[in-house]
Amino acid sequence: MKGRRQQHGHLCSFDQLRGRCPIVPIQLPCRIDSSLLSKLMELRQLHYFIAIAETEHFGRASTSLRIAQPALSRQMQLLEAELGIDLFERLPRGVRLTPAGRVFLEQTREVKAQLARAVAAARSAAAGTGGRLRLGLIEVAAWQGLLPETIRRFRAEFPQVELALSAMSSPAQLAAIQGGALDAGFLYNPPDDPALGQLALGHHRMILAVPSGAPFAARTGVRLADLEGQDMIGFRRGASPRLSDDLTAALRGAGVTPRRIAETESEADILALVNAGLGMAFVNENQRHRPPPGVRFLPVIDMEVRLHLALVWHRGTPSPARDRLAELTQAMAREGACGAGAEIL
Repeated sequence: MKGRRQQHGHLCSFDQLRGRCPIVPIQLPCRIDSSLLSKLMELRQLHYFIAIAETEHFGRASTSLRIAQPALSRQMQLLEAELGIDLFERLPRGVRLTPAGRVFLEQTREVKAQLARAVAAARSAAAGTGGRLRLGLIEVAAWQGLLPETIRRFRAEFPQVELALSAMSSPAQLAAIQGGALDAGFLYNPPDDPALGQLALGHHRMILAVPSGAPFAARTGVRLADLEGQDMIGFRRGASPRLSDDLTAALRGAGVTPRRIAETESEADILALVNAGLGMAFVNENQRHRPPPGVRFLPVIDMEVRLHLALVWHRGTPSPARDRLAELTQAMAREGACGAGAEIL
């Protein structure tokens, strides 16, 4: 290597490695001809280089690597030729790193450590114990019962999974799941779609929210017939089509026509209007866990409208972490974490 002149200058990067190896950037304090960027070096050459640098001897390195010394020397000659620099100063007994070699050793150690981390992360993601899980949820369902308990246990059992939670309506979650923006979602009343996987998790009943100063507030329960001509606040159908249709069908089935005075897209807005004394409304029974001060909740004795909670995902989008979540959710539901069983559909 005596005929090679070391060239010093600005930092440059090698973007490619030869053979079966992933692309790994390496920086050196040397000026490299741009034609070298199209060349490839093998990761095994870097492994060999580190062994020689640490032992400062080709013979000892070849023994630890279990490779013939002439073959090891040839690999280092190829590496130095590709870099255009001397990495080692050949001595009568062993070798010593050149200044450029010392910088190269520091960088290759970082590459080796980064590769080890990448392998561990990839294996963890493939096993469902790492990676990122984008999960949607219905806010009201997360206050009590299975959903919050599942999330707490999942984070405890799979701490390496980055859990990205998004509170969204059921229609918004469905659109995000179908569009690939969510890996899964806890939502109500999922459609019968063969492209969607579903884990049924039980249901929540609809109850009646009434202003605390209204005559109904003193009751322990109501019947649908009691709502004839009463001021009601409801959902816009687009916000929850199936629920709106089920509530309308229940009222019509009882021959009841309440006076609808307002429509909103969220239960939070509905409860704000009820709290203001503007009317009554059907809401999720879980709302009882955060009652506004001016609202009372009553069961509707003869109405069976329910919100069916499910964990939903797209079958065409694999996610090992999501599979672990589904397994854990199903196990917890069967243990009775929310008083309901679970069934994968």
